[in-house]
Amino acid sequence: MHRSLGNLRLLLVIAALLLAWWSLYRHELSAWWLLLPLAAFVAVATYHANILRKRSLAERAADVYRRGLARIEDRWIGNGQQAKRADAVASLYATDLDLFGAGSLFELLSQARTCMGEDILAHWLLSPETSSEAIGKIRDRHAAVTELRGRLDLREDIATSGEDDKRLKTGVHPKALLEWAEQPSQLTRQSLRWTALLLAILSVAGAIVWGETGIKTPFLLVLVIEALIAFSLKAQLNKAFSGTDRALADLQLLSSLLARLEREQFNSPRLQTIKQELTSHAIPGSRAIARLQTIG
Repeated sequence: MHRSLGNLRLLLVIAALLLAWWSLYRHELSAWWLLLPLAAFVAVATYHANILRKRSLAERAADVYRRGLARIEDRWIGNGQQAKRADAVASLYATDLDLFGAGSLFELLSQARTCMGEDILAHWLLSPETSSEAIGKIRDRHAAVTELRGRLDLREDIATSGEDDKRLKTGVHPKALLEWAEQPSQLTRQSLRWTALLLAILSVAGAIVWGETGIKTPFLLVLVIEALIAFSLKAQLNKAFSGTDRALADLQLLSSLLARLEREQFNSPRLQTIKQELTSHAIPGSRAIARLQTIG
């Protein structure tokens, strides 16, 4: 399906170029006919994107189960988190028990999708519960694990959430994300938004004038103005886009994980508490994070 849709998109581009030649140079067709292949291309591209996402999720799910088989067959070393942790230096037993690093207990256990999840697991390994409430906490965790064991769809969805590619990576780096979010705005002039919209409308109008009358000057003039504005804002744009891709990927992963948890109903007290903490605000956490993506 992916290959067929790719070929169809190529044919639509060729058809659009032929129509443009007939309308803009031969003047035998109206330029309005160009809207037909354009609309078809948009529709096919949207459907194609959905197909690519499904293929990506299937590939990532297969990778999850390959890792699971590797764990069962004791081939897991080198496939997980092998980095040393600075907070393990002060531990009395982390080095002796190989809690972190290549072939460590942490690499075997960790299936976390976020850096915060890795930090919590590392904290549990480095700081065992010694309080009088420890037994109750352990029982709550065991009840949560027992409930999650049978929820294959939930665990698979969490494992494959995030970016639309095959790579299964731990995301949501809190420090980097916070630094990016606290950066001052680089494009403070609100007039730029309206200028961009106006230039887009003028470029379309210029293309129509070119197709109907053969006069190219308005369209070319708009292109020159857009190029000058883009050149003048180059430094600001580069600074604004610095780190944006990583931040948006983190926000997408966090939003998808929260949305999946919000749809689930839990029975164990520990999981109910976690879900309540995530959905206790007026706006669901997934929706609030999704709004941050659009602002970014």
